[in-house]
Amino acid sequence: MKFGVMIGGTHAHVGASFALALLVLIVTGGCETPSKAIPRNPVSMRSAIETVNTNTSAIQGTLRASGFVDGTSTRSDGKKMDYHLDGVLFYLRPTYVRFDLKSFGDRKFLLGSNAESFWVFDKAEERYHCARHGEESELADALPIPPDRVVDALGLSLIDLDADDERTLGHVQRIVSDFQQVLFLERDSDGLAALRKEYWLDRYSPYLIRRVIFRDVQGDVEMVSELSDYKPLASGGPLLPHSMKAEWPRRGSQMRFRVSNWRIIPGLGPDALQFQPPSACRNP
Repeated sequence: MKFGVMIGGTHAHVGASFALALLVLIVTGGCETPSKAIPRNPVSMRSAIETVNTNTSAIQGTLRASGFVDGTSTRSDGKKMDYHLDGVLFYLRPTYVRFDLKSFGDRKFLLGSNAESFWVFDKAEERYHCARHGEESELADALPIPPDRVVDALGLSLIDLDADDERTLGHVQRIVSDFQQVLFLERDSDGLAALRKEYWLDRYSPYLIRRVIFRDVQGDVEMVSELSDYKPLASGGPLLPHSMKAEWPRRGSQMRFRVSNWRIIPGLGPDALQFQPPSACRNP
């Protein structure tokens, strides 16, 4: 079909208008120019958290994530070192974790945790270090990611406002342009309120965790985790982040875990080999 423009009178005007409309259609692809998304109106803190916990509670069984881990660490002499590793993570609620990093099959780092204890493999020393949950230890202080924070950092733990903890003073919600922040206050050594942890919940769909910040008793940032690229575990299943970036400002280190695959491993329970400490840690 041919389109022509007649010269003179109304036909020329109609033809020129049609040509202009056709040009606009070609340039824009037939779509209206998208407008900037509008964030959801703020909801109550419990309602926002319920959205997150409903998604997390739909995860039933042991999760396995595999992908690639890239990062930069700073040595004691100040020299920075880059690394590119294969990563595998196992997680079973609430405290069962195994985070294994390898390069061409050679283990570089391993963090394991079960209900009683946790352990770390140190490649430099070719040995395991072990400790019990809840006990003061140099190991817990030295770890870049303590076991309880691995799950938080990946947005996999339930956000509990009713936990019975004598250190907890309360929770505060703060609304900013793109986030509803849930702030956890704890009692410091003087009995005063200290901001220790922050969940930044997205005000855009799907309204899940986009950032987790851990602070020390002075309020300085210890670790920041940023979560993105949420995708369903299966059709209609819970949404899980496929990109997690962690940063330790004081250490001058950062790490990104790009997950290529999440899946549930049927039959893998608390007694599975993945969650058993090595013989060197049977009595940490």
